[in-house]
Amino acid sequence: MHWQLAAYVHVSTVYTCVVICREHDKDPEQFFSAVYKLEEEGLDFRISVIGEGYTVVPDIFEEARHRLANHVVNWGYQPSKEDYYRVLMSADVAVSTAKHEFFGVAMLEAIHCGCYPLAPNRVVYPEILPKEYLYNTPNQLFKELKKFCRRPHLVRNNQKCSKINLEKFSWDTLKKSYEELLS
Repeated sequence: MHWQLAAYVHVSTVYTCVVICREHDKDPEQFFSAVYKLEEEGLDFRISVIGEGYTVVPDIFEEARHRLANHVVNWGYQPSKEDYYRVLMSADVAVSTAKHEFFGVAMLEAIHCGCYPLAPNRVVYPEILPKEYLYNTPNQLFKELKKFCRRPHLVRNNQKCSKINLEKFSWDTLKKSYEELLS
């Protein structure tokens, strides 16, 4: 069993929303390690850790929920898709720390809702995101989040994700290919 997690960080005036899954292969330890460093440096941020919970949840989630209680905006399962999207739309940054990812749907949803993505330069992400949204090391992730805490306008610019083409994943774009494939 696993926990689905979407975590979003709201920093200073930035609300960071980090999208990861509550599974060990999504590396929640890396994410929370970066967020703990933000806290230790006294940076102002808010975080939402959302998603569906199952039977087995890595211990780091309960630890983080208590340690970051003063920063938490939302935690756990959202009762509706609309509530889930509302959290995404209020966030500034979506983060993935996945070691294993088939497609990155949660990150694409977050981008569609206006979040600035930060994803590892591995698995599916180099195929769907330009290089400026990818990090190579846990320290690079921390440095990016720290930069956004100090300079939230960098992720609040309306053009922040203009280089990411989500249209290529839309049904309008893919429909004809699927019809040809299945006929």
